[in-house]
Amino acid sequence: MTTQASPATEEYLQAVYTLADEGGQVIGARLAEFLRISPASVSEMVHRMARDGLLQLDERREVRLTERGLEAASSIVRRHRLAERMLVDLLGYEWWKTHEEAERIEHAMSPEMEERLVRVLGDPQTCPHGNPMPGTTPRPTRPLERLAIGERATVERIPDQFEHEPGFLEYLDTQGVRPGVTLEVIEQRPGTLRVAVDGNVRSLRPDCGQKVWMAV
Repeated sequence: MTTQASPATEEYLQAVYTLADEGGQVIGARLAEFLRISPASVSEMVHRMARDGLLQLDERREVRLTERGLEAASSIVRRHRLAERMLVDLLGYEWWKTHEEAERIEHAMSPEMEERLVRVLGDPQTCPHGNPMPGTTPRPTRPLERLAIGERATVERIPDQFEHEPGFLEYLDTQGVRPGVTLEVIEQRPGTLRVAVDGNVRSLRPDCGQKVWMAV
């Protein structure tokens, strides 16, 4: 199934997987916004994929992956994250610059290429943004906004749903915020987020409080 799915089907599977990260609710309107496609087109595709046994809709119109859909979604997400690892670890891309390139590679990646990449890359457990490979157990995380003033923690990951935002990962990089870096919260109130990064105080965009996830 995963090798025969159309790129459009794979995009939907990947989107549902991504938006459901950490128990998030997925509804048609949210999918439409995420994919930048009209709600009518999303509704048509979701119902088609439900008929194909990849998705299911509950009584609240929430979209969920079926067992078969989860298997297919996990495959495309794994290929995407392996492609990002290849771009950074083998080709020297910046960690924040891989998403769009990996989107193109993932649909063309054969099972043999996937297997070879796993071997050459040393079976990586995360993508360059810290997100775990499907099938691995993710480490506990919490959004940056949940840290108390004066608390220090390490950046664990930037969830996929946020790396889709144009320029967001590059912005984090300019502020020195990337997976593996330790931050200390200096000030956090509505409209203001100040942290210390390697001893340097930075004023971050307030939305970083929700989009940067820290190790517990």
